[in-house]
Amino acid sequence: MNLKALKFCRFKGEINEWSIEGKPENDKYEQWLTFENINLVVGKNASGKSRTIDAIRHIADLFSGKMNLSLLNSNGYGTANYNLEFENGTSKMEYYISFKDGKISQERLTVDENEKLNREEGRLWYEEEQKFLAFQTDENILAISKRDKKQHNFFEQLYDWGKNLNHYRFGGSLGKDALLANINSIRTDDDVDLKDSNRVAEIFVRGKDKFKDAFVQTIIQDMNEISYELKQIETSILKHFPVSAYGLNVQENDLLDITDQREMSQGMFRALSLIIQLNYSLLSKSPSCILIDDIGEGLDYDRSKGLIDLIIKKVKNSSVQVIMTTNDRFVMNKIPLEYWSVIQRIPKKSLFYNYRNSKETFDEYKYSGLSNFDFLATDFYISGYEKEIN
Repeated sequence: MNLKALKFCRFKGEINEWSIEGKPENDKYEQWLTFENINLVVGKNASGKSRTIDAIRHIADLFSGKMNLSLLNSNGYGTANYNLEFENGTSKMEYYISFKDGKISQERLTVDENEKLNREEGRLWYEEEQKFLAFQTDENILAISKRDKKQHNFFEQLYDWGKNLNHYRFGGSLGKDALLANINSIRTDDDVDLKDSNRVAEIFVRGKDKFKDAFVQTIIQDMNEISYELKQIETSILKHFPVSAYGLNVQENDLLDITDQREMSQGMFRALSLIIQLNYSLLSKSPSCILIDDIGEGLDYDRSKGLIDLIIKKVKNSSVQVIMTTNDRFVMNKIPLEYWSVIQRIPKKSLFYNYRNSKETFDEYKYSGLSNFDFLATDFYISGYEKEIN
C-alpha cells in the first residue's frame, strides 16, 4: 500500500499554525499534496522539508503503535489534522484524524468510498456481522489500536503501512556510534525494528544469516557503484578499543588492512548503513515507504548523485515508495524534475509544486536553458515565464 496524497495541518487556528498542501488551484488553498513511487522533496532553507518527513513518520508511528498520542503531545506535536489517501492495487483508502492536546475529536475511514469508521457518530464496520456496531474508545487512543483481522481487516492495512515504514536521517550518524556487545546473542529469527537505524550492525548480521552471501555481495556491488571499492564486509571486534565490542568493517581494494566502522569517514559509513538497511528491507519484502531526509549529506557530489541513482534504480519497479529530501544544488542538477516536489513557503503553509499539479510549468522549463537548481532558485516553478528570470 502506498501513500498517494496528504493534507496536514498542525495547530490549526493558532499563532503557530503550519500546514502541508498542494499548489493552490484558482487561488484556493487546502489542495492535496500527491505522491508517486519516487519523490524528491526540494526547497529553500526552512521551507518545511524535514518537517514534512517528520509529519509522515509521526502518523506511521501512531498507526503501528510505536508512538501514542500522549507521548506525541508531550513532545509538542499533540495538535494536528491529517487527511491521507492510500492506494493498494485498485483499492483506495481515505483516512482523516483530528486531535488537540493529545485528544482525538474526529476520526474517519472509507475504503473505496464505503465508510468503515466514523468516530463522531460512534460507528465501526464489522466484517463478519456485515453491519455497523456502536464503537467507543478512550479519547487518546486511535481506533486502529482495536484492530481485529477478522472484523476490521481494513485497519490491518494501515497498521502494516505504519509498521513497515522506514525512516533514515542521512545527516545523522546512522548507527556509526552504536556497537554490539556480542554478535552471538543476536536472535536472527526475531523481528528487527527497521525504524531504528542505529541497529545497522545487527541488521547486517541478521541479513547475512537470512540471505547468505547474496546479501553481502549485493551490498558490495552497490557500494562499488557509488565509487567505494570494497572486497568484503564483515562484523568483528573493533580494533584499538578499550573494551570488547563488535562493529562493521570493510576491506577496501586499495588497502591491506581492514577499516572498522569507527575508522570510516562519516560519509562512507552513512552510505554503507543506508545500503545495508535498504537491501535488508527489499529482500525481506517488508517496507511500505522509505523516508530519507537530507540524502547525500556528507558525500561528495558524484557519490551523492550515484547514491540517489542507485536508490531510484532499486525501487523503481518495486512496490516500495521512497520520499527523499535534499538541499544540495549539485544533486538537484542531476535528478530529473519528474521526481521533484518543490516547496514554496508562505506564512503558515508549505505549498508543494510537482509534475502532477504543475505539468505545463515543469514541461516548459525543459527549454529554458537553465539548470535544475535554477528551477528552484528563480521561483520558475511557481509561475513559469510569467515571472522574470534574472
